[in-house]
Amino acid sequence: MHLGAGIALIITGSTLACVAMFVLWRRVASSIAVGLVAFAGAVVGTGALLVQEDVDAASWVVTLVAFVVLTPVHTRLVFGPAGPSGGMMVAAGRSAA
Repeated sequence: MHLGAGIALIITGSTLACVAMFVLWRRVASSIAVGLVAFAGAVVGTGALLVQEDVDAASWVVTLVAFVVLTPVHTRLVFGPAGPSGGMMVAAGRSAA
């Protein structure tokens, strides 16, 4: 069990995920945004495995695959499509009422 390293990885991965999601998700190319979020998920998953005892190889495989795949999917569902939008969003000039 590597408690200190695991906690440091969880904090680092979470910080990277927050920056990638809240700051970069709509500002950089979609492949970069998805890659950063997937990497952040892998870092958090690694940290989570390091703080546990008796982790076998199957746990490593399942956890890392799940975090790398599901973190970008979750981010896409919450924040919408990655990358800059094609056009500007403009408010309507007149009220519909």
